[in-house]
Amino acid sequence: MGSTTNSKGGDPTLPFVRDDFLDLPQYSPVKPLDMLAAEIGVSIPELVKLDANENLYGPMPEVLEAVSAVEHAHIYPDPAQTHLRAALADYVGCQPENVVAGVGSDELLDLLIRLVDPVSGVVTASPTFGMYSFLGKLSKCKIIDVPRSAAPEFRIDVDGILNAVDKGARLVFIASPNNPTGGLISDEDVRKICSSKCMLVVDEAYAEFAGESAVRLLSEFPNLVVLRTFSKWAGLAGMRVGYSIAHPKITEKILAIKQPYNICLAADLAARAALKVSDKIMREHVGPIVAERRRMQVALQEFKWLEAVPSVSNFILYKVHEPMEAQKVYLRLRELAVLVRYYPKGSIAGFIRISAGRPSDTDALIKALRVVEMEQFGRCAKIHGLDALIFDMDGVLAEVSQSYRKAIQHTAKFFGVEVSQNDINDAKQKGNANDDWKLTQRLLEEKGVKKTLNEVTEKFQEFYLGTETQIGLRELESLIPSQGLLLELRKRCKIGMAIVTGRPRDEAIFFLEQHGLLSLFVDGNGDPVMVCMNETASKPSPEPVLKALQLLGVSDPSKALMLGDTPDDIKAGKSAGTHAFGVITPGNSGDGEMAQALTAAGSDFNLRPGLFELLDALPSQSLNSCSQSNIPTSIKLVSKQSTGSRTSAIERETKETSIKCSVNLDGSGKHEINTGIGFLDHMLSALSKHSRVDINVKCVGDLWIDDHHTAEDVAITLGEAFDSALGERKGIARWGYALCPLDEALSRAVVDISSRPHAEVSLGLKREQVGTLSSEMITHVIQSFATSARLCVHVKCLEGENDHHRAESAFKALAVALRMSITADKTAGIPSTKGLLA
Repeated sequence: MGSTTNSKGGDPTLPFVRDDFLDLPQYSPVKPLDMLAAEIGVSIPELVKLDANENLYGPMPEVLEAVSAVEHAHIYPDPAQTHLRAALADYVGCQPENVVAGVGSDELLDLLIRLVDPVSGVVTASPTFGMYSFLGKLSKCKIIDVPRSAAPEFRIDVDGILNAVDKGARLVFIASPNNPTGGLISDEDVRKICSSKCMLVVDEAYAEFAGESAVRLLSEFPNLVVLRTFSKWAGLAGMRVGYSIAHPKITEKILAIKQPYNICLAADLAARAALKVSDKIMREHVGPIVAERRRMQVALQEFKWLEAVPSVSNFILYKVHEPMEAQKVYLRLRELAVLVRYYPKGSIAGFIRISAGRPSDTDALIKALRVVEMEQFGRCAKIHGLDALIFDMDGVLAEVSQSYRKAIQHTAKFFGVEVSQNDINDAKQKGNANDDWKLTQRLLEEKGVKKTLNEVTEKFQEFYLGTETQIGLRELESLIPSQGLLLELRKRCKIGMAIVTGRPRDEAIFFLEQHGLLSLFVDGNGDPVMVCMNETASKPSPEPVLKALQLLGVSDPSKALMLGDTPDDIKAGKSAGTHAFGVITPGNSGDGEMAQALTAAGSDFNLRPGLFELLDALPSQSLNSCSQSNIPTSIKLVSKQSTGSRTSAIERETKETSIKCSVNLDGSGKHEINTGIGFLDHMLSALSKHSRVDINVKCVGDLWIDDHHTAEDVAITLGEAFDSALGERKGIARWGYALCPLDEALSRAVVDISSRPHAEVSLGLKREQVGTLSSEMITHVIQSFATSARLCVHVKCLEGENDHHRAESAFKALAVALRMSITADKTAGIPSTKGLLA
């Protein structure tokens, strides 16, 4: 074959192509799933694809069925799109003469650009969808960019757009919701632009997620065109079907220049089938995706280095703040198989866009972001030879944002002063704020209101404790770390654990008893080990910490660790000579202002809410070095373990539930379960049957309120019984795994009897509840069981349409994996290189 040389990189074809070819832009599309999975080194199901704003639920079964039934594939499709245009018109509420379909909305963008004079110019509003300028440059159009305002508003510059139109531009592209910023164009702005001499194209690829559209304005303006697509809401990105809604004369012109057979038979059938079940798609896919976007926006507030841009679409744009770097976050997430969109340049340089997916996708995203954050801010070092842990209570053990903090606000308001959570946070950061009564009085004085401490205290206690006619705010308090984790921490302390709190003693004991924790904070005589309000000088004085060490019998403060959520706690511990770890309260992150204040006060390391990282910091003690009489075997009221057998019986009483539970790990799967929740009984029966563990559970709970307390407490109690029955955890296989199908559903479970409680559960349930058990509690039951049993459990439903089947296959897989892990193996000894599992 002949060849031609040239001076531009040795490309022999350049003399035959357009002169500006090398200057043309390149659009960067996403890669296929198989290529992505291969590059990252995972299977396709393990990918968390949040980079292309796709509907990860995929097409409805009715759509797939329609495509599979395609006929006459050897005949060209209808060039006039007769049936599809009629269906589209019915969906939108217009006439077929107003609509035309394209190969995605991209083809229609290209056709609209071809309708205008290239010299006149095309107006865009960056940051926005890159195809507008890409297609415009391909058609040799002049691109006039009128940038939006700065983040986070990203407002359209209507005056700037009108100025460009006045200078001759005839085509304006506005995405609404805008990709990647997520905001809408207002009707007022549409009217202003359409009142000028131009054609306005409102690209509504994400309209179904926003619930807003400019279609209603089409009757007012013949120069308005609205574009839609099936790629996002209907889950048909791979089919490539979009459509325009416009004045009949514009539609007529598009039809005249489009490719005759642009919509293939399969795409035509898929689109029409989706329109027939559009209500179902909106209910089962679009609604949950919008809910997941809202959940993501709230959940990611944990990461203070991520700043969300308000969105009404199926994605959120995030600014990545220092010390994190957007590119590094993007690349590390990719290594963890979580794909997001990264923007390296322009007005959104340093931003990432994250699509809303399914609940399991959001769970994986949060987990991966925590890994990224942990790697950035470091891991806590191990502390060997630790004798004792000393806990502050509020913000460390007790979640008090709705109790003590609200009591401060309500008390201040009673005296005519508005106090915000930020005011309280600021005061806590400054220090000398361990007494909430005095803190409230001080906040009042700062606002010019003087009240005696007795007046403040009396009103504060009314709100906190309650009255005969009003429930107390303390009823809203919850436990932050799990009971199973606290039990494990107690077992790792050679001497014991204590409480140092600014609460009155009776209120501290109330919380510990309410959550079944009092037995973890006692001395050898069973007396509570705590230092409370007015019993010594308040923190930041070291006196309360030194008193706690004295009560525990710890002579060397360097062998104790103080845990607190305020600078006062850290200073008290450091002054007393202990190690001191800060604790980030729920809703905050490792680089926020309070975290910085904790570090400045001398914190050795800042822990996340829940305290799980303490398991890395505190290696297991040799049981021979611990005072066995001082270690409580459980946190329940009654616990019985039969000597020489792997059985346990537990009775647990709280204000919400009364539970009796017994297990026999060497049973045959016999079970008698009555919780009052039918589907929970069904799942626990499956767990017993397929694990061969005999399980008996009887529970009377407050089901007239909801299912939460019953389901959670049953799971906790069952986990505690399982833990107790395992005993020293020796002579067992330790690991177990299983894949269990149930009809179309398939679940995987992996169990490690590691004594390091951790649970990763992803069931992908779509319904709000199965039977009378809420879907969120199905997942929570597995998590609570694993934590209390001190197991590391990974359970994931890989496939399935029916939520009942998905959940049941998961419990069966967990059961089989448990059966394998607890199998007796006399050759194993203690199955750990550390020589200890208990």
